[in-house]
Amino acid sequence: MEEIIKFTNKNLNIKGDLIAISTLRPWINAGRVGSIALNKLKNITDAKLVGSLKNPGSFFDFTRYRPRFKYSKDKRKLIIPNIDISFGNHKNKDISFLFIDIREPHYNAELLINNLFKIFKDLNIKEYCRIGSMYDSVPHTRPLIVSGSNLKKSKLIRTSNNKYQGPTSIINLLSEKLSKINIDTSNLMVHIPQYIQLDNDYFASAKILECLSEIYELDSSIADNSFGETQYKDFTESLKFNPELNKLVSALEKYYDSNFSKPDKSFSDENADENSPMSDDLEDFLDSMSSKFEE
Repeated sequence: MEEIIKFTNKNLNIKGDLIAISTLRPWINAGRVGSIALNKLKNITDAKLVGSLKNPGSFFDFTRYRPRFKYSKDKRKLIIPNIDISFGNHKNKDISFLFIDIREPHYNAELLINNLFKIFKDLNIKEYCRIGSMYDSVPHTRPLIVSGSNLKKSKLIRTSNNKYQGPTSIINLLSEKLSKINIDTSNLMVHIPQYIQLDNDYFASAKILECLSEIYELDSSIADNSFGETQYKDFTESLKFNPELNKLVSALEKYYDSNFSKPDKSFSDENADENSPMSDDLEDFLDSMSSKFEE
């Protein structure tokens, strides 16, 4: 197989189990939640970049993922979009982490997936977890919902019995290939309000990190959400000047309280018949939001 990923260091100091955690841009990365969380995980584990694509232009359209200039020590450097692989170690336990910042490929997706699969297999990873975020019909005034599949038991995560049918990312093929060789795979998704579109949603990223901190016994300080709380509080204050949006938030709160107030209730479509129906106003609002996102 053609090797498309260049490693700066193949002699990784793996301690105990190796856990791979990835995020996928631009899919499932609303508010850059996955990217923010992954960067914080790298910091807390002193992760270093160990691999990236040799020729990213073979996989990405640079008119869609734009290269950019960045200044470092008064020197301008051209940053080319890539897939970054970093390696770090748990501070207190025999666990090592492989962090993969994946971009949705425009070309040669199967080649990319096969190479990632081979790397994971050769390194004998124990688990593969993909983290991210999506817009949903939830209010910012209630605890954010985190749904997951095939994860260790956690009181913070709602079991997801996903029955979604429709367009998705080809990167899902990686999870399927790993499952076939009995490597545990999971997804961790935080559901954030449709009507708040922050460039960087620190409140939601803290929620994801809180879950990962519990699962892998990481330092809980990684999930500090003080800045995120300020973001959401500021938005609450702005509702005073927008009575129409305030009305819709109230409708979302009622829907949330009717359907998601019980912590043991699965986050899925299985119990759709039991759920309280949405109001006409709320459905109209969500329809208009969906049209806006499609545009």
